[in-house]
Amino acid sequence: MPWSLMFLLGGGFAISRGSVASSMARRVGEALVPLRFLPPIIILAVVCFFEGLVTEFTSNVGVANITLPVIAQMCVAMEIHPLYLMIPATLMCSFSFRLPVGTPPNAIVTIAGHIPTSWLMAGGCAPAIYCLIVEVIFFPTWGVFVYGIKEFPDWARYIEIENNTDVFH
Repeated sequence: MPWSLMFLLGGGFAISRGSVASSMARRVGEALVPLRFLPPIIILAVVCFFEGLVTEFTSNVGVANITLPVIAQMCVAMEIHPLYLMIPATLMCSFSFRLPVGTPPNAIVTIAGHIPTSWLMAGGCAPAIYCLIVEVIFFPTWGVFVYGIKEFPDWARYIEIENNTDVFH
């Protein structure tokens, strides 16, 4: 395994841990609270589009590690079930089809198969758009039935209190 791939994955984990420990994830999530006036499906579409776009330019593991704590804190602050946005955001991180840097398999296929990046970009646009549309349509319907995400859970209220670092200052 190449060292660059190890640093790419490990760096994402380190950034995620640092953003939670420094309360950056909570602060950014709370800054996004004005979005709560939008319908939840619009918030879902915006989050999925953002995840899909950012994942094309950086590592999918790194993006997931950085954005999922922010999305979790945003959901808690807006009192939306955290799984309503976190599961689709996680799935969108896997749908980076257009650039070699998006996922390690893209990089391996590009290098081993001598595939030009322009071919990847041309071939990956339709699947990326299709995945976004399918996720935004199907998760609000099936996610409610499969995961029971209609109501804000009590365990999420507990997480909000537990992660608050300003209580004793």
